[in-house]
Parts: sequence; C-alpha cells; structure tokens
Amino acid sequence: MKDLSQSAEDAVATGLSRRAFVAGMAISMLLAACRNSSGTQQTIVPSATPADPAFLKLSQVLTGHADLDPVTAARISQGFGQLYPEMKAHFPMLVALAAEHPQPNALLAAATQSGLAEPALAIVAAWYMGTVGKGQDAISVAYADALMFRPVADALYPPTYSLGGPGWWTAAPPPIGVSPPTERPRAKSPPTEAGRQ
Repeated sequence: MKDLSQSAEDAVATGLSRRAFVAGMAISMLLAACRNSSGTQQTIVPSATPADPAFLKLSQVLTGHADLDPVTAARISQGFGQLYPEMKAHFPMLVALAAEHPQPNALLAAATQSGLAEPALAIVAAWYMGTVGKGQDAISVAYADALMFRPVADALYPPTYSLGGPGWWTAAPPPIGVSPPTERPRAKSPPTEAGRQ
C-alpha cells in the first residue's frame, strides 16, 4: 500500500496537478462530512404551510385581487397566528362578513361597523407590504410578490431584482396607461349689477 505522498507524486507524474489533487481531496472530505452515520445524505425538506381557503377568499375580497397566491395566504395566516393570535381570532367573523359583502369597500365598511377594522386593515397591509407585523418581530411572507409592487410592475422591478439586461434602466419607459385628465367645469361667476337689471 502506497503512502499519501507517493499517491500525490504519481498523480503529478500522470498529468494531474497538485492543486487539482488537493481540491479533489477537499471535496471528497466535504462530501464524507456531509453524510450522516447511516451513510446516506441528509435531505432538508421544507415544511409545507397548510392551505387556508377561507383566509384566501377573505384576502381576495379585502384586497380586490382574485389572483392572490394560496401559499402566501397560508403564510400570512400563520404569521398572524404566531404574532397576533388575538387578532387572528377575529378572522372567522371577517370571513362571514366577506360572504355578505363581496366588494372591498363594502366589506371594510361592514368590518368598521362591527369593530373589526383593525384586523381587516392589518390583513391588507400584510398583503401589500409582504410582512406580518412591524419592527424586529415582523415575519416576512413575500417580497417580489408583495402587492405594493403591482402598480409599477410595467416599468419598475422590486429593489435588487434586475429583470432586464445591462443598462435596462436607460430604455424609454413604457407608455402611461392612465386616462387623460378630465376638464373641470368652470365655476360660474356671480352676476354683476349690470347683469341683474
């Protein structure tokens, strides 16, 4: 059995550099260290967030967006359960109100009359900001999919996202899809003394 130094010399003699040999050994040792005692590699399986169809429907009515992501909805619901369980306890009442008032403004008015404006607005804020809560305790549930980026999605990307090529910002912006301002009727001037006679 040859010793390790003899193996290295043989590798150099066959055209393999010492640097490549050392790199190969380092990778082999890293792979060996990543294996558990049974000899199989460990796999990290992300925990699945259970779906919450009632909360998704409530969110669709509150935000006015029918294309909300069910996974993000489940994460927001779970985040409220972790940070604000007393607020999440009001969600079933909001779900019942959403069934009666399927438009955002009508639902918010009904929630305000029922004393549920705070949880309703907190849900809307979570969807637009992509976080549940504030400050250091906030839970991030979405970034690029946060609703705050939708109004400018035709021309701007979320910060740190570059979906264009180099210098993409130098291209002319897309045409504005806003209707032209309507002309306001002029206020009638008060009649003068000459006009009254």
